[in-house]
Amino acid sequence: MVFVETSVFTKRIVRLGLDDALRGLQLELLENPTAGDLDPGTGGLRKVRMPDPTRGKGKRGGGRVHYLWLPHRGMIYLLFAYSKDEDDTLSEQQKRALRAVVEGIKKERSA
Repeated sequence: MVFVETSVFTKRIVRLGLDDALRGLQLELLENPTAGDLDPGTGGLRKVRMPDPTRGKGKRGGGRVHYLWLPHRGMIYLLFAYSKDEDDTLSEQQKRALRAVVEGIKKERSA
């Protein structure tokens, strides 16, 4: 399995202080790439929770990560991260933007 991070994802993970916890999430996704629930309106993104040990938060109060799993390619794209403090769900505008990214990835990977 190959993990691909978008630059937006990397910047947000670092800004949120979740870069150390990211390895744990990657290990979880290696074991179960469908761990996250499908998020309607995103073109196939899954949403998974991750703990925020720097603030003493578990998965429920920690970070949220949206990722795209392409099983036929053996790839997981880590696209967007945010903390529960910011919001619990994506806005419609964020969903539209991420859906466009997903469509681009799928088109590129199907070629």
